[in-house]
Amino acid sequence: MHNFVDKMIHGDCIEKLKNLPDKSVNLVCIDPPYNINKDEWDKLGFVKKGYGGNKENLVDHSYYEWLEEVFYLLSRKLKDNGSFFFFHNDFRMMSQLDLQIQKRTGLVFRQFIVWNKRFDDSPKKGFLDGFIMRGGMTNFNKMAEYILFYTFDNSHKLREARQRLGVKQTTISREILSKTGNMTGWYSNLETGKNLPTQETIKPITKHLGLTIDDLVPKFNNQKTHHSVWNYDLDSKKLGHLTPKPMSLLENIILHTTDEGDVVLDCFMGSGSTAIAAINVGRRFIGIERDEQYFNMCNERIAKVKQKLAQTAKTG
Repeated sequence: MHNFVDKMIHGDCIEKLKNLPDKSVNLVCIDPPYNINKDEWDKLGFVKKGYGGNKENLVDHSYYEWLEEVFYLLSRKLKDNGSFFFFHNDFRMMSQLDLQIQKRTGLVFRQFIVWNKRFDDSPKKGFLDGFIMRGGMTNFNKMAEYILFYTFDNSHKLREARQRLGVKQTTISREILSKTGNMTGWYSNLETGKNLPTQETIKPITKHLGLTIDDLVPKFNNQKTHHSVWNYDLDSKKLGHLTPKPMSLLENIILHTTDEGDVVLDCFMGSGSTAIAAINVGRRFIGIERDEQYFNMCNERIAKVKQKLAQTAKTG
């Protein structure tokens, strides 16, 4: 595993992902091509954005089938308490991708996050207002992108461990009684996936089943700053890439779902923003990029950031 961490990997993401160990990363955060011809890397050869149409007109397979394979491989690399995020801007494609995720992976949908680009404190608000105020509009102007958030449902581990060890539900339930001294459904709600274990309820679970919080609960470090609509400006430092994501937005995802030293994986690294964000907040990274120009750009940016951090550490 150490051969892959804190390094960029040059090549096709599907082929390179196959070489990574399963259950080895804490966070997957990707910004895949949207297949909207934004740039050369976004022209994937699939007709009608991959929605379907005549099968004979499709090139090899559809866009969502290609991403389905990517998502499946990524889900294999993710630890049971890890998180998966992907960016997109096309509702029909997101709905199709969600179906593929349900069919092929054990990932469970958690939240639909709207990245709002027009908000009161944005320096670009006046410019964006102009698009709203113009005449002749026949639809609402889209000034957002979307981020879909998934984790694994690990509740099956409770039932499997209990049956393997021959422990009854009531044995665990009796460990935490109501104020009147009666048994409640707190444990059965965990086993059915209705609730997640807490610091209190995990104690009898560990006692009887040997399972810990890390076995059952996806990491989530509430920063007490965000809900499902995020206000972030576009990244003005494009650095040769048309669609870089704001560094602060990426850092927010990483801070919410990982701990210091955890590994972040991005198999569409582009100009390297996810790797830089990981380094900035004390996480490790694995980056994959097939375009040689962007691959070299990533390595240059990463080297500069590491050099700057090393100089800062020396001057203390």
